Formats: sequence, C-alpha cells, structure tokens
Amino acid sequence: MRVTRGQAALMLYQTAGRPAVSGEIPFTDIPEWCADAVTWAAEAGFVQGVGEERYEPNRLVSRQEFALILYRGAGSPDPYAYTLKDFADQGAVSGWARDAVRWCVGSGLLNGKDDKRLAPRDTIIVAEAALMLQRAEKSDPPEEESGVQAVSSLAEIKSCLRKAMTDAEQPPVFDIRALEGSTDPEIDVRNLYYALLSEQPELKYAYALDVEQGADARLTCTFSFMPYRTGNYPAGFAGERVSSLTELIAAARAGLDAPDSAQIRITDRSLTVDDMNKALQQVGGSYILCQLNADGTAITYTPLNSLSYAEALDRLRDIDTLADMVLASTVDGAMTARERAEALYTYVTENVRYDQRYYSDPAAMPYDSRTAYGALRDHLAICGGYAQAVQILFQKAGIPCYTVSGSLHGEYHMWDIAYLDGEWMYFDATADRGRAGYWFNYFSVDATQLAGYEWDRGWVQRLT
Repeated sequence: MRVTRGQAALMLYQTAGRPAVSGEIPFTDIPEWCADAVTWAAEAGFVQGVGEERYEPNRLVSRQEFALILYRGAGSPDPYAYTLKDFADQGAVSGWARDAVRWCVGSGLLNGKDDKRLAPRDTIIVAEAALMLQRAEKSDPPEEESGVQAVSSLAEIKSCLRKAMTDAEQPPVFDIRALEGSTDPEIDVRNLYYALLSEQPELKYAYALDVEQGADARLTCTFSFMPYRTGNYPAGFAGERVSSLTELIAAARAGLDAPDSAQIRITDRSLTVDDMNKALQQVGGSYILCQLNADGTAITYTPLNSLSYAEALDRLRDIDTLADMVLASTVDGAMTARERAEALYTYVTENVRYDQRYYSDPAAMPYDSRTAYGALRDHLAICGGYAQAVQILFQKAGIPCYTVSGSLHGEYHMWDIAYLDGEWMYFDATADRGRAGYWFNYFSVDATQLAGYEWDRGWVQRLT
C-alpha cells in the first residue's frame, strides 16, 4: 500500500501517541479522518502546505519526501558528516531533498534497495514508512552537536575568531538563531576578520576566510592558514628552507633569475607575514617588488615602473656593474672593514647630488632618482637612491647592510644599518652629503644619535 500525504501525517501522529491538538486546521482541503494529524504535524514542523492554504492529502509521497518530513521534524540537523557516495543513483536525489536524504541515510533511518539504489523518487509504501518511523523512535535522542556554538552577539563571534586564528585552528560552527545586531552575518563576520588583521597583523598567516550561512541558521567559517604556521605543507613539497629573515632575503635574491621556481619552506613559526614582506623589500632595488605569495610557500616577483621583468632585471645588473666599478676605484684588499666603509660612504656623499626636483617639480623627477641606479649612474638621487647605493656598495665590500625606512622630522626618509666592527650601526648618506671635509654626523652612529628619526626599531632588531 502506497502512502499519501494525509496518511504520512497520520502515521506520524499515531507514532507520537496522538497528542491533543488545540490549534486550528491550517489548510482548507483536509478531510476529517486526518484533520488532527495534519494539524499536529504542521505545528510540530514535520509537514508544510503546497500553496494557497492547500495540503493535498491524497497526493502520493516519494521516499525522498518522507525523508524530508522526518528531517524537518528533527529540526533540520547538520547533514554534512554523511555522504551518499555509496549509492549509484545519488544524482537522482532532488536538490531540495538532498540534505534530508543524507541525514536519514547517515542516521540509519533510510536504507537503499537491494541493488544499492536509493530510489528517491519512488513512492514510499506503508511498510517502508513504518520502518523509518520505528527506527527514528528507537534511535537515541541526538546529543548537542560538538563543534557548534550558539552566539548572540558579533563580539562573541569575534572572540572565537581571534582564538581560532591565534591557535591556527578552525572556529566552531556558529548557531546564529539568537544573533543580534547583524542584518548580514556573512558580511559582518568578514568585516570582523579584517578588523582582527588590522588589530593584530601578526595573525596574517590566516590569509583567507570563507563564510557560509546555511538554511539552518548555522554559520560556518573556514580559515586558510599558511603552511609554515601549521606545518601542513603538501606531501612532496620541496622549497628552499627559510628559518630567518636574512635567509628569506638570501632566497629572494637567489630566485631573481628564476622567479617561477622560488618556492620556500619557512621553518620558523614565529616569523610574521609583515616582517617577511618588509624584509623582502631589501631585494629588487626598487625595480622588482618581492613579496610572499598568498599562502607563503613562494616568493613573487613583480617589475615596477612600467618595466618588463627582463628590463627590470637588466637594470639590477647595471646597478651591479656600476657598484663593481666604484669598488674597483675606491677600495683595496689592504683596507680594514671600517676603512672600506669610510671610503665608500665618502664616495657616495661626495659624488651624488640631491635631486631637488623632489621638492620643486616632483613630476619631472625620474624614477631612477629613487634608486641606486640614479645615484651610481647619474650621480643624482633622493634618500632612497643614497641608501640603496650605500647598501649595495657595503655588501660588495663584505659589510652586511640593510636599508631602513621611516621618517625624519615627519617626512618620509630612508637610511642604512650596517654591521661594522662587531656592531650594528646606522648610516645616513643623504644627511651627510657634502660633509666629507668636515667629517660626518651620521656615519656609524647608534640609535640615540638619530634625533628626529622615527622607524620600526623592533623590526630592525628582528632583522639584525
């Protein structure tokens, strides 16, 4: 005997012990024999009408429709722990019934036919429906789902997201039925994520967040974490091992000629994304921008100033050649490190003029004036050119050197820090230009002597 919609409601009602019904019949086409059953089943959430206050009690019920009736009555629980992959006709399940069928199969309420078919569109017979009801009645009441957290405010969600990002773990699924103060939870949660990245930039290893709101008032948030923070590198991943900012800089320099293969495996979980990207600015001479890729497994190389990559690389090679020429004419093997530093610093401060167009006519100032290329070829530069010229000359002379970006009396400025005589000391060739005859104010000075300078001292300490 096949089951109609009226009979389905009656079977549910009888299984529940025929509870008292006080509400009005919600539909206009209900016969007396199933009036109480349909009224109760509708109030309990098992069944719905078909439009225009009709129920169509004599319409036959398919196997997937009966699964949907039980699924609704159970409160539409999360079905995503279950799968239909073992059934050959899983594709025949209608989209509107797929969650219900998955849950009924996973909960043991619905079995397939003997030939491994669900036959979801077949009309359900009384024996099948009764067996599903019997299984549902005998099954243990569902425990509170693990991994689901009810929230009533965006502040609660933000706190959970912060903890998940800090621990590099996925947050719980949020039950947002009681959430207040949000008209679009998906957008609001993404904004919470961006706010957390702004408040705590060290969490940028959580580089993406996917937010999905289900029909059951559940909000699922899934972070994408950089593998260096979780250790979850793909099997067989072969990247250059990087355990410090200096090793990252070395890896970036080594990859300039083959940028498509500059994969890295960061092994120090304490490194931050901002520190690493800032360190990568030491490479490329302002002609190539080096950055981590989205998941931190490679270094990307982007040519600047409208150059092609080949043109940018040629410019770096020209800088390298110009620096070699300066070294050949300025230092010799008998000099101490300090003597080499003094000779090269003197060369820059005496031979490079400041490009005053930076103040008088910025649009007319060539981009090269911001780089070592302008300083060494044209002998004309602003602070970036001075600092990068000192950097490459010191490095070629065996003196570790990095540029430092910050401000001087509130205006953007760049200078250097170099390792000389066993100490990291600061150098500002821009400020010392033309002072060789009087000695320098900013040659090998410590931080206390940089009055009016502002910079990220913590980053410099982590770099050096």
